[in-house]
Amino acid sequence: MYDLIIKNGRIIDGTGSPSYFADVAIKDGKIVKVKKGIKGESKDVLDAQGLVVTPGFIDSHGHNDSAIFSFPDQREKIEQGITTTIAGQCGGSQAPYGCDVPAEKIKEIEGFGMENEVYKTMGSFLENAQKVPQGSNVCMLVGHGSLRRAVLGVENRKPTAEELEKMKALLREGIEAGALGLSLGLIYTPGCYAETDELIEIAKVAGEYNAVVAAHIRDEGDYLIKAVKEFITIIRESGARGVLSHHKAATRDETWGKVTHTIRMLKEANEQGVEIYCDVYPYHASHTGLASTFLPAAFRAQSASAQVEQLKDPAKRAEILEWNLKKWGRDLSWVQLARSGSYPQYLGMRMNKIAELEGKDEYEMVFEILTSDNMGGTACYFTICEEDIATVMAYDRAMICTDGGVAGKATVFHPRNKGSFPRALGRFCREKGVVSMPEMIRKMTAMPAAVYNLRSKGLVWEGFDADLCIFDPDKIIDRSEFTDCQKRAEGLNYVLMAGEVVVENAVHNGKRLGKIILREE
Repeated sequence: MYDLIIKNGRIIDGTGSPSYFADVAIKDGKIVKVKKGIKGESKDVLDAQGLVVTPGFIDSHGHNDSAIFSFPDQREKIEQGITTTIAGQCGGSQAPYGCDVPAEKIKEIEGFGMENEVYKTMGSFLENAQKVPQGSNVCMLVGHGSLRRAVLGVENRKPTAEELEKMKALLREGIEAGALGLSLGLIYTPGCYAETDELIEIAKVAGEYNAVVAAHIRDEGDYLIKAVKEFITIIRESGARGVLSHHKAATRDETWGKVTHTIRMLKEANEQGVEIYCDVYPYHASHTGLASTFLPAAFRAQSASAQVEQLKDPAKRAEILEWNLKKWGRDLSWVQLARSGSYPQYLGMRMNKIAELEGKDEYEMVFEILTSDNMGGTACYFTICEEDIATVMAYDRAMICTDGGVAGKATVFHPRNKGSFPRALGRFCREKGVVSMPEMIRKMTAMPAAVYNLRSKGLVWEGFDADLCIFDPDKIIDRSEFTDCQKRAEGLNYVLMAGEVVVENAVHNGKRLGKIILREE
């Protein structure tokens, strides 16, 4: 007897091949038969007439690892059809914190924390994370920034030979414990202090295991081409498999169109035997910390309290203002405040409007938020061209991602947290015709499964995990907006985890059938 038969659906199996009509039979969390007119008894039947049946979506680049203990429902992921996420991105994983970190600086979350040394190594983190059922599967990368912080702190210098070996040993321990590879965050402290030779040496460890190195590269604006060239060099020299994270040309319109050149660079590298991919999210705004955007990297090489004190100094503030004016110009209407503990009344508003309401210069307002929030605060930055998004998305080695996490208790956030995958299907596939529906599904399923070696994921084939999405291809779309980010997707009828319905009409039913997925040999 089957546990479930999905009848009358149009199958888009993840390979990129044309769709076809068939039933899908599921037993013990696995797809056991895919064919027309499946006969036999079943505990349940789901009618997918007029709908497509696809593999569950795989988010190639997410940040939901911070919610594993605190918000394990992973609601924002599963409610847009994401059944697996590759987390620990942009050089910042939850572990390792390193054995020499004072206990009071190690995070403590809902019973997991200092006394259990959960965050000391990636192995200890994964061991404890596996005890908590998740609403959506999570895979981990080891962040290079976390490695560097654990060994060097935030010092702006080259590591000694001994320190380099310590970082490599921590990465090796993490991969052997189940992490899928390494992530780089080369605009963030302390990863931005690493020179190319350091990155190559550490990436070689990932290469030893045929693992992935994913990178938020050193620049996505004026020096985009140079930064892509550096990443290609790292992948070529290390022998690892590369993923260029959330690929885009950002900052100003002078950079728009450069992705045509960088995609050509990726194609040429692959033709030369370098295995490298990229991922992309379908929004024209990014999201990251105000400090990472408006403070020079050298300034961030100190504690938050020390940064606050320096930013209060008129001479230092004038120096930083000059740096910003050269980089960004005077107008900050492209900056929308997303998180601030000191100015919650302005969340979702543009910086020029906030400054006007406060009677301040726009940069003075940014500096005021930074100092009041102890260098915290984040914003959405409207610096991306939609034509560039389409160019990257059309590349045959481009995967779809959110670059987002779990909102938790936040009420304002980037809408990609709720709508990246429905938006890619609705706006870029159905409305704009950037790629066909089967090809878009491949970018969301089989391709990331292959890149990250998830052998039982990404295909509607017999023997594969019954993580599935069932949706209306004529209706699916995101509804979350930058000014109203709470809206759920439309047209997403069902999401299944391990053969059980966990989402209906984009609403999670509370079942947590996901887990922490470890690296397969």
